[in-house]
Amino acid sequence: MTQRDQKWLVLLYCLAELRGGAQRNLVLQHIQDQGYWYKNDQNDTYRTTRRESVWRNDFSYERQHLVEEGYMKSGIPGRWEITQTGRALLARLINKALNRPADENLCYTPVFFQELIQEQEDDQYPTSGQPGSNANATPGNTARPNVPKPPMSNKPRAPRSPSISSSGKRIYPRSAAVSLNALNLAGNVCAVNPDHPSFLRRDRSAMYMEPHHLIPMSLTDYFNVDLDREQNIFSLCSNCHNRIHYGTKEDVKILITKLFSSREDDICSILGKKITIDELCRIYDTMAKKKRHRH
Repeated sequence: MTQRDQKWLVLLYCLAELRGGAQRNLVLQHIQDQGYWYKNDQNDTYRTTRRESVWRNDFSYERQHLVEEGYMKSGIPGRWEITQTGRALLARLINKALNRPADENLCYTPVFFQELIQEQEDDQYPTSGQPGSNANATPGNTARPNVPKPPMSNKPRAPRSPSISSSGKRIYPRSAAVSLNALNLAGNVCAVNPDHPSFLRRDRSAMYMEPHHLIPMSLTDYFNVDLDREQNIFSLCSNCHNRIHYGTKEDVKILITKLFSSREDDICSILGKKITIDELCRIYDTMAKKKRHRH
């Protein structure tokens, strides 16, 4: 996708989120507040004329082109609105974003990509709080603890090809051996607090823990790297794991901040780019909101 395509996608998507339209300043503030664009009021430069961030002027410029093409309405001073033709274009741009070539440069953020992918992703989280109900949990006998593992590397690694289910949702293959190795490397204790209680697994002499991918597998296509790696997998007790997926926004932020801070360099190394804790918190908040809507 070109940078213009990406700007049109973000702008039209925000209009759809705002029930079809809103005042200019509210639309631009929505992009800012949601963290959808790589430039924002904190890291962009300012023009001398209007003392406005360059990215805001750029989106205003693209709005004019969208109006000229019939994708946004004209003649409403200060108000930006999407047209039916614009909604059709938005659907095409979303499909284009989800099937982009791996080598394209992205200007929208992983938070925005998570918004796009969320509705198409299979619900990979547990429907109850019972230990072992989580799809991320290591199957009992699918891997042997003594199988030799290749040495870990912090270099980005191309992802395995995703499988697409019949419903069109993307499911990324995970290795039980990688998850088991991550648990073993962690000593089969909870990364939040090693004193958190658990129980002895029946299939091997280790305490029961659940592997959690801190950078969600749904962002594989965004970063174009393998996220099913030990550096990205944390050993968690059932309580902490379910708190991350179902806890309050404040609890989730505390937990993922603790986990991310303990491996920030390793995680950013395998991603091949920086990600901030603020972005990560927004991603988890997006997943939580979509999950609430589904249920």
